[in-house]
Amino acid sequence: MEVRSENVTWKQVVADALRELGGEGHLSEINEIVEGHPKTATNPTWRDTIRRVVRQYRIFSPVPPKRSGVYRLVETELPAPQGEKLDSPEPTINHGIAQGMLVGLGNLYGYETFVPKTDQTTREFQGKRLGGLVSAPDYMPDGPNARDIRQIDTLWLQEDPKGLYPVYGFEVEHTTRIKDGLARLLKIPGRCNAEMFVLGPSHEQKELFERRLNEEPFWTHRHRFRFRLYSELEGLYNAVVQHVERRDEFGVVEQYRRNSAIA
Repeated sequence: MEVRSENVTWKQVVADALRELGGEGHLSEINEIVEGHPKTATNPTWRDTIRRVVRQYRIFSPVPPKRSGVYRLVETELPAPQGEKLDSPEPTINHGIAQGMLVGLGNLYGYETFVPKTDQTTREFQGKRLGGLVSAPDYMPDGPNARDIRQIDTLWLQEDPKGLYPVYGFEVEHTTRIKDGLARLLKIPGRCNAEMFVLGPSHEQKELFERRLNEEPFWTHRHRFRFRLYSELEGLYNAVVQHVERRDEFGVVEQYRRNSAIA
């Protein structure tokens, strides 16, 4: 297969292979095309990696019957971002809106995104279920803390030779259960060097957050945590939406988007 760069992700490699196959193919056909790619030289278990990749990302859809081993490339455009406010009188609605904003920002910034499985089907943002907005709905981290990590409200992910790993973790806390959110975030392995955020609606949550950081085990890791108000998230999200609108009106795109479009 044509090699664009050794720095491409496995997601891109598999997507290119499926395009070469006309948009659909069996794992064995994908493997045959990918064999010899520079990434396989440093990954002796690259076939297992491909099997994991087609299961994690939203752009790869299994073709019935179940376990057929055939996957289809689904390159659907995400809806254009729209302005939004975090001002619902219902805390649970605000929780979903905050997650939707975080997912939208992660997608726009070029990260892979994930929210817990239950939230994918029960929470919506701007009329669309969160499961239809995240790019890695079946993300499965390695290690004994995988279950807890998959319960973090929103994750932004990157890919390295071992697979996807969190680079940002966000817990949305509109109650006093900030300790639980901090504990989940702390399950992210230190080797990921992830930035970890707690978001809340008021300065009362911020004060509680700061008190919790004075306790162990959080004190030792306090430099990894930050608190942001809902108003700060709303301001960032809407500023980015305005930027996207102005960018599109002007007719330019970011370098990584242009390179991926012409590769």
